[in-house]
Amino acid sequence: MLLKISTTWYFILVVTYATVNGQSEKKNMESFKWPRWEERTIDCTTTQEKEPDQCTLIARNAKIPRDPTKYKCRREQMPVNGRNILAPNSTTRLACPIGCEPDAKLSVLVKSPQNNHLCQKYYTYGKYRDQKEGEWYLWLTEPCRANLTTWCRFKDIPLFIPKLRNQ
Repeated sequence: MLLKISTTWYFILVVTYATVNGQSEKKNMESFKWPRWEERTIDCTTTQEKEPDQCTLIARNAKIPRDPTKYKCRREQMPVNGRNILAPNSTTRLACPIGCEPDAKLSVLVKSPQNNHLCQKYYTYGKYRDQKEGEWYLWLTEPCRANLTTWCRFKDIPLFIPKLRNQ
């Protein structure tokens, strides 16, 4: 059986739906945040005044300044999986924390120098998140020696910035 409603009731129903849905959309827009990107680089090619198993964290324009001396790389077991075929003799990797907040996401990885054919993404360098520590790491294994750069994405710039009142 088809429900017949008058044009007036149809109009009231549509306006009510649009109003309720619009209020929900307004709340979504008020809580919307734009992404902000912060660059993170681990410098593993500069060897002056550095231990052999250390890279230097460079966090240009970080909202919260990062002290590179507090971000020490660690030597750890290389996970065994199908992606290790390009580095079969590598049993360990150098993993360096990059100081992104726990809720941040990471973007692409860029290596420098880019023409270093000993470095192959996912095989001899990459990124991972240590779930226990809540920290992101960039890693590399022999024979790769490069600088690695990524960007942390923070969703913390509001869509609407409230107007400041004159005081």
